[in-house]
Amino acid sequence: MNKMGVPTESTFLDVQLPKTLLESPSTSTFLPDEEAAFCPLLSSRMLGPIAHPLSPNHMDTDGITSNCQISLDCKAESSSTDSSSGIAIDVQESATTNLFHNGSYQHLQNNNINKEEDTHFIGKKSKDAPSFVSWNWPLIRKCTFFIFVSTILAMCSIVVAKISTMPKSCNPKTTWYRGGVFYEMGFQDSEYEGISDIGGIINRLDYLSSLGVAAVRLNSIFLPGNIDNVTSVLHIDPAIGNVSQLKVLADTLQSRNIALLLDIPLHNTFVNIHSNQEIVYNQITKTLTSCLDNGVNGFYLKGLDLFSNDLMLLKFLAIWKRIVGENRVLIINEKVLKGKPSSFLTAIQQHVDLVDVCLDLEGGTKKITNRIENILANMPPAEDSTWIHWSIVDSKLKHHNDRDSFNSDKIMAGTIMQLMLPGTPNIKYEDDMNGKQYSVHKLSDRSKIVSNMISLRKRSPSIYKSVICKPNSNIQNTLIRYTNDDTLIIVRNYPRRNSFASVTNLGSYKITMDLTSTFYSGTRMLTNETDKIFFKNFEIDPFDTIVVKLDK
Repeated sequence: MNKMGVPTESTFLDVQLPKTLLESPSTSTFLPDEEAAFCPLLSSRMLGPIAHPLSPNHMDTDGITSNCQISLDCKAESSSTDSSSGIAIDVQESATTNLFHNGSYQHLQNNNINKEEDTHFIGKKSKDAPSFVSWNWPLIRKCTFFIFVSTILAMCSIVVAKISTMPKSCNPKTTWYRGGVFYEMGFQDSEYEGISDIGGIINRLDYLSSLGVAAVRLNSIFLPGNIDNVTSVLHIDPAIGNVSQLKVLADTLQSRNIALLLDIPLHNTFVNIHSNQEIVYNQITKTLTSCLDNGVNGFYLKGLDLFSNDLMLLKFLAIWKRIVGENRVLIINEKVLKGKPSSFLTAIQQHVDLVDVCLDLEGGTKKITNRIENILANMPPAEDSTWIHWSIVDSKLKHHNDRDSFNSDKIMAGTIMQLMLPGTPNIKYEDDMNGKQYSVHKLSDRSKIVSNMISLRKRSPSIYKSVICKPNSNIQNTLIRYTNDDTLIIVRNYPRRNSFASVTNLGSYKITMDLTSTFYSGTRMLTNETDKIFFKNFEIDPFDTIVVKLDK
């Protein structure tokens, strides 16, 4: 340094430092705490006491490698500054090299954790650490993943189950006695020589269920069994059954989703015995109450037209309907409404659910067409008003000898046509339709056709609905067409549903006609094989009804 012209007196360069300053306290006092904090600037291995930065032996004892010393000497020789600047550079480079030397960070390996202290750090828990730090997180992650996957699978299963159980169609609903099919049964046997009983009807329940009817309507069960000579509506004819059997029949039918209806006959014999009309009304009231307690779901007041001019009739109809209730049915004949003012008709229809209308097949298709059109005009169908109860009347059915095969075929064709009408059809049981012995084991071919038609009616709003409801009005969905060939065509329609057409031939000859001006094509229903039908050369056999689902 004398060569550089710097004074070398000891008073300028010799600095007396305390012994405590020469020895770093971190090696004995602060180093453990600092190492616990993992300070990256502190080494875990100290080579000795820290030397004075201005001591001559500083560069030799700082543990710097030879390569770094050569690099620093080259920098010092190439410097053009004075000797004091060289000293400053030497001190600064030494400190920096010591700070960032690889040896100073040998304890910061394996993610800044010393290999020797790695296991000690993992096993040691700080007092300030939260409790969840020591939880078994691998197991928790596995359980959470399993729960998540299980939840997704459960949700998918629920969605699939809901979709599979959804109804295949969304048809409008109606009350059971509106649009359903009633099945009328008497108690005469097939030869009209004796009287069956309630027990015999119970044996026919499988047959009734297979037909798919909504209700069974029994003719008179009161004394005596003949419906034309009833003298009391308070007692059941013992030859037919008793109250307990009637209860069993009603419960059994209801278990099969079939209602039980009773006819209450009010004919001349009964009226003549009870000349006081109020007594008759009171008996009817008692009969309704008693039968309702035994499970009966509705009544047909036959012969009520004998009291149509009585001023008390409207009052008692209101009483009887209140006794019967909203979900049960009260039926009267159209003769009760004949010749009455509109105000009376409006009042009486508030207490009556169905009005029975009879169709006579002997008048020909022209007469039937006029009859249906007049009924629909005088009693326009409505959703919440009185509905029409259609019945077929044929005088030849009263005499077994007159029921030949042609007459039986005509009744069958008329029954299918009847099931196409708007309202509630009332069909005769098979013994009355064809005079053949009833089979409890299987349906006959005729009964299968009737069953197929009832099933088609139940699932087709175009047929079982009497009207198309609009916000401000109701539109009829029935069109009646008549041709000169003794045929009757009924067309039924409903929005967003297929339309249906029935062609009935009540004549004794096979007919071929061209209906392309009205229809083009469709699918024949009620048969085992669904045949495609084109109306160019449409053929229909005598005493037959063909039902076609029209193409859209």
